Amino acid sequence: MTTKNLFKISSFVILLFVCVSFVFGETQKQDIDTILSKLEKQDAAIKDLQADYFQTLTYLSTDEQFTAEGIFKHKKPNYIYLGQTKPAKQFSYIDGKNITTYVPDNKQAIVEKWKDVISSDMLLTSVFKFMRNWKTLKKDYIIELNEETKVDYSFSLKPINEKEKWTMIITVNKSSSLITKTSFNNGNFIVDVKLTNYRINNNFKNDVFKFIAPKNVDVIEL
Repeated sequence: MTTKNLFKISSFVILLFVCVSFVFGETQKQDIDTILSKLEKQDAAIKDLQADYFQTLTYLSTDEQFTAEGIFKHKKPNYIYLGQTKPAKQFSYIDGKNITTYVPDNKQAIVEKWKDVISSDMLLTSVFKFMRNWKTLKKDYIIELNEETKVDYSFSLKPINEKEKWTMIITVNKSSSLITKTSFNNGNFIVDVKLTNYRINNNFKNDVFKFIAPKNVDVIEL
C-alpha cells in the first residue's frame, strides 16, 4: 500500500470534517452542544500544532493490514504538512490552494488543486477543523456522544443518507480539545489513526508548508 493511497483515505476524512454536517437527537442536543462549545473555546487558543501519527489500514475481507507513520503539522486555517517516514518516505504540502505530494524514491512531485482533491476524495488532516466548524455542519450527518471517561470524549458519526454505509469514532481529550484517535469503518476496510506527542503553538512559518523541489525532481501539475 503506497502512502499516496493511504493519504487519499486520510483525506477522505478531511471531507467528513470540512464538509460534513451534523444532526443531533433531541435528547442529546443540549449536552453535545455544550460539550462541543467548550472544546471549541479551548481549540481557539491553538494557532498551530505538530503531532506524530500512526495509521493502520485493515481490509475486512482478507484481514490484510498496512501501516504508515510520520509527522503531521497544521497551521490555521489551511496550512498542512504530512510527512510519512514509514514504510516509505512521502511528503505532502498543503497551502489551502494546492497540494503537492513528493515521493523521493520516484524523484517526482505531483501538484493538484486542493479544491479538486477535497471534492473528490481526500482524514487525518481534516479532523482538526472539527471543533471550528461543528455549528455550521448540521444537516447531513448524525453525531452522538458515544462514551465519556475522566480523560476524554468519544463521538460517533454516521451519514443520514442510508446509501452511505460508514461510521466513524473520534476520541477527543477533555482538557486540551485535541483529537487522540479516529477510526473509520465502511464495511470494506477500517482506518485507525493514533495521534501522540503533540506540540502546540510552534509559531510555524508559512515556508514549512511550501514544497521546494530538489534538483533532478520532476514537478507535474495536474
